[in-house]
Amino acid sequence: MAVPEDRIYDEIDVRVDGTVGFRFAQELLVPEEGGVYLIHDLRGVLYAGRTANLLRRFRQHYWAQNNPLLVAAIVRPVGELSFSWTLAEEGAEQARLERRLIRAFVPPCNRLRYKKKRNHRKNHDHNNEN
Repeated sequence: MAVPEDRIYDEIDVRVDGTVGFRFAQELLVPEEGGVYLIHDLRGVLYAGRTANLLRRFRQHYWAQNNPLLVAAIVRPVGELSFSWTLAEEGAEQARLERRLIRAFVPPCNRLRYKKKRNHRKNHDHNNEN
């Protein structure tokens, strides 16, 4: 699957507070705080989500999963599989950040999809060429 050209030029402002390999025992490095997280490997971001407790969510994804696409990606990683997070207050802040990340990265294992916002400015140079 090729990356659409417009995604290459989009600016994505993401602060990452931590990253660990998606392996047993690495969970000890994941905080028990709320935030937004990414599961990714060499293919890119596979899944983006939000949670009240990052450690609990890491464990849920690691041990039990009801998303068959994500299970397949976790079982067959390309390169090292990683879990990255940004700490964020529960509620609107988390929802906005999750939505922004899903729009930016279009993770293939997410069931939730958000349409990309379009820039509605008119290009006057093209309209006045005649």
